[in-house]
Amino acid sequence: MSARRAALLLAIVAVLYACAAVKPAPPPSQRHVVLISVDALRPEFYLDGMFEAPALRALVAGGSAARAAEGVFPTVTYPNHTTIVTGVRPHRHGILYNMTFDPERGRDRWYEQASDLKATTLWHWAREAGLTTASVSWPVTVGASIDLLLAERDYWARKEPLEDLRAASTPGLFDRLGVQPAAGMFKDVEAWDRFLTDTAVAMIRQARPNLLLVHLVQMDLTQHRQGRDGVDVPAALRRVDGHVAAILGAVTEAGLGERTTVIVAGDHGFETITRTVELNAILARAGLGGCPSRDPTWRAAAHASGGAAAIFLRDPADATLRARTEQALRGEAGDRYRLVSRAQLDELGAMPGAALAVEAAPGYALGGACGRTVEHAARGGTHGYLPSRPLMATGFIAAGRGVRSGVLLDRVRLLDVAPTAARLLSLSPPPVEGRVLEEILR
Repeated sequence: MSARRAALLLAIVAVLYACAAVKPAPPPSQRHVVLISVDALRPEFYLDGMFEAPALRALVAGGSAARAAEGVFPTVTYPNHTTIVTGVRPHRHGILYNMTFDPERGRDRWYEQASDLKATTLWHWAREAGLTTASVSWPVTVGASIDLLLAERDYWARKEPLEDLRAASTPGLFDRLGVQPAAGMFKDVEAWDRFLTDTAVAMIRQARPNLLLVHLVQMDLTQHRQGRDGVDVPAALRRVDGHVAAILGAVTEAGLGERTTVIVAGDHGFETITRTVELNAILARAGLGGCPSRDPTWRAAAHASGGAAAIFLRDPADATLRARTEQALRGEAGDRYRLVSRAQLDELGAMPGAALAVEAAPGYALGGACGRTVEHAARGGTHGYLPSRPLMATGFIAAGRGVRSGVLLDRVRLLDVAPTAARLLSLSPPPVEGRVLEEILR
């Protein structure tokens, strides 16, 4: 073990030891929650000894964890991150997919603007209580009322990513923190996560926010490229684990160990795929258009999210069109996918406005491309399937101030994270769908 890693792990142990002592609870203004999202965190990463994740395992040993955390449908990044910070499902918070659906242009833009939110968030609740807030690349935060903000955007796809990053961040943030972005990091996920971690560490040391949100992404990209068992997955986990250790070390160095709760949560699991079914090709073959951007007379269209897709009708009230669309999709389903009814979507609080949804079978992904064959080979991995599917389970760990040690829950929901974090910060949120995880709290 390197000297640096040993020092980081000693810092983690110090945090956990300090927080284990039974002491009077600090006043709300002196309470801190660090909420770290590890995109595509799977429970086995911290429960199975075959994976090298000493920082995550130290948090589990000193705190509470879950064997599975259930997300919302579709199990993709933006809806689930928004559920984590609102405690409600997509039909209430308004972030329905990763990208919006525009009938004229198909996929339009990422749900990245805070103005897209229809529900209040953990950072709203904290600011209303007079607490300070910070966010590092949390989804749907462009323009958010957060004291220290590095907003997430699709910088890797932009012509001037450095300028766009500065414009979407608190003015003067990087000069204040002494952390400078570099042009090459936007298409290098390892460099990006390092930069995000350095930013979070500097925020803790200099600003000591009551609430800090951090989103680390390389586990997601690695599994998209290689699948669940990809050769580079363990190395990516080691790097992310090191970033978690660095953030915990900063908490200790800032003298906040006894006042801080650390929550680590994922947003979805992963499924390895070998085939993709293009739903819009099926709809086009049935004479229903399929791609609004190509066919202005379209009648039905699929909006794909990896393992799932929403099906939209040009005229939602047209019962004949609905029947034709369902017939076309059922006729091509075979063992490749199944239909999810509008009634089932309502129970899930998902995809308002869609006539129905489609969920892919294991090994399959769903696409919405135009002009392709109905089925073709694929590689790597994806997510988006129903949250009840076992491989879509993600992770949850909580440790530090106010959290019991040695508690391992069978299953929690991402809906429960926001109300639990609010309790730890002595906040009074509006009514939400999640619950406080009383069983892990001291």
